[in-house]
Amino acid sequence: MRSAKTPKTSRSNLLLGQWSRGMGELIDARGRSGFDQVLWQAVRRLVDFDFVMTFAYRGHDRPLALGDTLDAPRRRVIVSDYLNGPYLLDPFFQATLDQVRSGAHRLAALAPDRFRQSEYCRAHYARTRIGEEVGFFFALAEDVVGVTSFARWADSPPLSRADLQLLRLIEPALQAICQCHWSQVGPSFAPKNGPSPRSAAVPRSAPFARAFERFGKPLSARERQIVTLVLQGHSTESIARHLDISPGTVKIHRKNIYRKLAISTQAELFAAFLGAIA
Repeated sequence: MRSAKTPKTSRSNLLLGQWSRGMGELIDARGRSGFDQVLWQAVRRLVDFDFVMTFAYRGHDRPLALGDTLDAPRRRVIVSDYLNGPYLLDPFFQATLDQVRSGAHRLAALAPDRFRQSEYCRAHYARTRIGEEVGFFFALAEDVVGVTSFARWADSPPLSRADLQLLRLIEPALQAICQCHWSQVGPSFAPKNGPSPRSAAVPRSAPFARAFERFGKPLSARERQIVTLVLQGHSTESIARHLDISPGTVKIHRKNIYRKLAISTQAELFAAFLGAIA
């Protein structure tokens, strides 16, 4: 006589069945419109998220928005405003530059120690009302990285340890399916030496790549490094560790930066940065 299944085994079988159905629907949706919605629903069978969005990144170029499940008002704040410059301070964007491994990464694990107190967070990220984000990183081309981000609103419960374990389990399948879909239908970046034959409407991104150079023109190379880290949300102590200098030296550099730029607050520093991008 077979022993009765334990509640844990029954739940595991239920989740496996739900994910199998979701994967079948995702395979059918590859290369078609509406893929984002199917992807969102498939993952929600295991871990509940409020929306999903996907971006493509190539170096310091302006990212490309590949798709999302947002309504129009939220898309303006979360996607359109982001692409107008704040992306340069996004932990996910920085992670693509640092060439983090493919797979799932929680934004909170990648963000600097003072991210929530940074002017970027106050001026942009807080406006998105996002509370939790997990990004799935995958290669789209030799120099292009896709990031599909699953997010919860600030008033939703935080991710549990069990949620994160489930996301780790489905990481290889999600990475493969997103890579397959977006390599087929995703828009392309403009070639570095001319307009894109596939999407002439995609804006050239050279001005964005040079934003920090224009912004930091009166500053030394070290001061530009410190400005970048401050805007990203690093504390004085974190900056000191990154640059292998003392906290006191960081404070002296910050004082000189403010004097050279004729500003007195981090809010003014952020405004000057955005002005350099415009």
